[in-house]
Amino acid sequence: MAELGGPWRGTVPACNSGETFLLYSLGKAVLEDNMKSCAPVVVAGILSCFLTVGCFQNHQETPSNPPATSYQVVEFELRDSGSSQKVRGASVTAAFFQNTKVAPLLGRSFLPEEYSSSRQQVAIVSHRFWQQQFGGDPRVIGMTMHLNQQNFTVIGIMPAMFDVPSGIDIWVPRTG
Repeated sequence: MAELGGPWRGTVPACNSGETFLLYSLGKAVLEDNMKSCAPVVVAGILSCFLTVGCFQNHQETPSNPPATSYQVVEFELRDSGSSQKVRGASVTAAFFQNTKVAPLLGRSFLPEEYSSSRQQVAIVSHRFWQQQFGGDPRVIGMTMHLNQQNFTVIGIMPAMFDVPSGIDIWVPRTG
């Protein structure tokens, strides 16, 4: 939630950058479509009010440093279509993302049961990796990657500004 002051007193849901982009895209499309009609000023006024009150950009997305005990840097071997490459990753505890206070741009974070040894293998990828490896395709959520001879389902994509620990492209839940 975000606090609004002045005449807009109260709280409204805070948006992550993906939601903000979606609202901007939706608003832009509606506005452009209605510019051809006789009431563009009314649509623009309504849209402006909706974007201002309905979603207030949260500027508190700067990640905090998680405790060093909440992650372990690892190297993954990513196999794709017969080739392989080394990718820096981190095995993280539940405290890792709780302490950074940054949610995935797309998808979701790890569920508590995904930290158990009998879990389905899941991974969250960096924005950089998503762009380089998957061309920024949002349909990557639910796709399978082959890491260290195991299949991992991509469940989330972190925002571009998230680089904790530095240079990491894949996060997986640490078991035990």
